[in-house]
Amino acid sequence: MSSASALGVMQLLATQSGAFMAALLIASSAHKLIRRAHTQAVVQQFAGVPQGLSAYAVAAVSLVEMLAGVLLIVPAQRATGAVLAALIWGSYLGLILRAIAQGRRNVDCGCSFGAAQRPLGVYQVARNAVLLGLATAVGLESAANVSAAVPAAQLLGALTFLALYLAIDQAMALQPMRSGEAL
Repeated sequence: MSSASALGVMQLLATQSGAFMAALLIASSAHKLIRRAHTQAVVQQFAGVPQGLSAYAVAAVSLVEMLAGVLLIVPAQRATGAVLAALIWGSYLGLILRAIAQGRRNVDCGCSFGAAQRPLGVYQVARNAVLLGLATAVGLESAANVSAAVPAAQLLGALTFLALYLAIDQAMALQPMRSGEAL
């Protein structure tokens, strides 16, 4: 494979991954706003935000997720959106690891779009680590090369990946990976 075609493949993957992350972040932002009362309880119990500040925290997090999602769609801003997405998922990963270390595995992290919830463990850590890595890779690729616009076919692909992500998330909530899960 020539370096020009390898570059084209990397740009295509960065564009597709950016579109998927944009769809996920925008859906997550909307979900937080739709389920505002539940999300406020989550930020209080999971993140430790005082009750009086929880409404502001939900609004701020929703706004930042929406902003990151929109920036990931705009070619000239994709690297900035990816950095913001990496900060978001890195923060969530840190909160999950903190809850596990404190022995609070059964706290609701608000990580799922559905009603089903499972104790914090390997799946939540791996999911957020993968999203963090993906955002980092997209950010590096987008900063190094001029990003292309997201064609309609890639938006449809991003929505397909989002549907697969949601299906996996629900399946993991219903069936633990193994009894005696590590972490």
